Amino acid sequence: ADISTPAKPQNLAVRWANKALTEFFAQGDKEKELAIPVSPLCDSETTKTADSQIGFLQFVVRPLYVLLGDIVPRVKEEVLPIVDKNLEYWQDNKSRSSIVRKQQQQEQQRH
Repeated sequence: ADISTPAKPQNLAVRWANKALTEFFAQGDKEKELAIPVSPLCDSETTKTADSQIGFLQFVVRPLYVLLGDIVPRVKEEVLPIVDKNLEYWQDNKSRSSIVRKQQQQEQQRH
């Protein structure tokens, strides 16, 4: 996994997260073709982009940068805020997606 991407400005971090998931989904499609189990995060039908990025940032990327920041204070001062901002972006994205899904469900129930 590329742990430097979430420490880049949001536009780059989002672009590369989407590129990584596109690659994962291609792998998942191939695994389905071969009738073998689909690897985690590789099923485009079940993997939610925001959830995958939130988990990656919370459990892999952020703890690593916190530890690195303890050794190199500049990382804590300059890089960790970028990671946190990108984590916030994905959390907001997830919230917006949930609101849209609820609105769509309510609309479907009316018809």
